[in-house]
Amino acid sequence: MTKKKISKKQELTLDTIATINLDPNKVKKLKDFNPESIFLDHTFVGEALLQCLIDNDTEAFMEILDSYLRVNKKRVAKNANLTRSTVQSAFSKNGNPTLKTIAKIVHHETAAKRS
Repeated sequence: MTKKKISKKQELTLDTIATINLDPNKVKKLKDFNPESIFLDHTFVGEALLQCLIDNDTEAFMEILDSYLRVNKKRVAKNANLTRSTVQSAFSKNGNPTLKTIAKIVHHETAAKRS
């Protein structure tokens, strides 16, 4: 059996990549994006949490709630009459919040949005 000759893989360098001339007037500028701004939209977060409950995805529910609480920790703790450390530790990676703690936070957050 004879060996087949295989050509070497070409290396990509700035010289081998074709350049495209772009008109600077037609190029759209990128907008700054702050991922935390998503968690300031309470309606979006509420719909995402509800969808997690419908899909029985507890891991995603906890991840969304944890991210929401990281952004809004001070206000959430104040509304739910909990200390910030309780809120932070309950939803940390090693935290194990009780259903009572979760319900208290969700209840006070939804009540604050209605008024």
